[in-house]
Amino acid sequence: MAHTRPTQIENPRTGFLSNRQIPPTMDKAGEKPLSSPQKRSRPIKLAIGALLALTTGCEYLQQNSYITEIPWALTGEWVTADLHTHTRFSDGSYPLAALVDKAAQGGCDVLAITDHSDLSERAASPQYFQAIAQARQIHPELILFGGLEWNIPSYQGREHITMLLEPSLEQPLLGEFKQRFEPSSASDEEALSWLASQLPSEDDAVLFYNHPSRKDADVRENLSDYIHWSTGNTLFAGFEGAPGHQKTKPVGAYHQALKTVDRWDPVAGMIGGVWDTLLDRGANIWAAIASSDFHNDSLDYPPCQFARIHIQVPERSHRGVLQALRAGSFWAGHGKVIDSLTVLLAAEGIELPLSPGEAARIENGEAIQLAVTISRNPENEPTPLIVEVIGNGRNGMPQLLESATLPPQQQTVRWSFSALQPGGDGESVYFRVRVRKPVQDGPDLLSYSNPIRLYLD
Repeated sequence: MAHTRPTQIENPRTGFLSNRQIPPTMDKAGEKPLSSPQKRSRPIKLAIGALLALTTGCEYLQQNSYITEIPWALTGEWVTADLHTHTRFSDGSYPLAALVDKAAQGGCDVLAITDHSDLSERAASPQYFQAIAQARQIHPELILFGGLEWNIPSYQGREHITMLLEPSLEQPLLGEFKQRFEPSSASDEEALSWLASQLPSEDDAVLFYNHPSRKDADVRENLSDYIHWSTGNTLFAGFEGAPGHQKTKPVGAYHQALKTVDRWDPVAGMIGGVWDTLLDRGANIWAAIASSDFHNDSLDYPPCQFARIHIQVPERSHRGVLQALRAGSFWAGHGKVIDSLTVLLAAEGIELPLSPGEAARIENGEAIQLAVTISRNPENEPTPLIVEVIGNGRNGMPQLLESATLPPQQQTVRWSFSALQPGGDGESVYFRVRVRKPVQDGPDLLSYSNPIRLYLD
């Protein structure tokens, strides 16, 4: 593959939105923008302007080349989330109200309470949802989900799935689900099919496979598990790429055969592992999830204080969060190293560059440009960061494609790729990004994006 040496983008073009008007994202009532459109999109404008400058003078031959387009990718508001926490309704040490207070004070815009299905009759009970409703009244600014962590009976509870539903469906569906399938002689497929059949729309729910390798003997078990559970339904968005229990040793409480890779589950952290295998096969699956799995202060960092999920939403609401999680418009990281991670891919025939979660079709043989822009958290020491590109476009096999070190004063790096080779599905390539802060004598601090996909004609 031909490629250029990564360089900092300088003097980007401006006015790149002039021939495509994108209205500001409105609040639910349609009365006003969620935040200033200029402020919200400025880092993206810089990166898009630079990318489009690379193709100045080219004629766009395929204006309708998008396969999957996220309408809010340029204008959506960013929110900070923790999607996996526990209270005294199962095995957590905090009352629900106290944990919600802690999350709100810690900077969470979105919080999911996901008490265990098998540890207490109180989880997913009327009292549980009453406590959720009361917490919503106290913290109206917080997007609070009353979810469930299903300890799957057929695995004797060793495998767990987070279930997040649109709020009006939480009590009727999760309450009945727990009664029907915990414990149960029904198969996993029957339970998941029942849940899917009760939803007015598939957009009303999102499921994630939690800490997937924690109790496995072989990471490949997660591949068969995911295929097994997702067959016949579209509820699964992906994997919890980074587990909770980040204060423990071993990290994540991975006491058995498999260990975390720089604090991330091997599913996401191993190049060529389960996530890459599924992406290589053409599956659009997300694993840029880093939750606290908060139980208590000795095991875990408080919600949004160490592990953070950054979600770009079409609207600041429960439905907006569910839409974004299904679409893949989010990234996650540890340690508050960076506050933003913008990944954009430009190619001839694509009107505007692609963001994570999006896909487009291009002519095979065309060169593409990939740009990564970060902003550092001001509380973090300004040290060099390493940006890595992972994908399968070089020779059709998942691998580390490129790496570049950004000194403290640099925010953006770009690469050009050509002569792309399709992966295992025979028709597409993907690119995902991670940002690494090296840590002496300890696991590095990483942030991960979701992938961008290109179909090759």
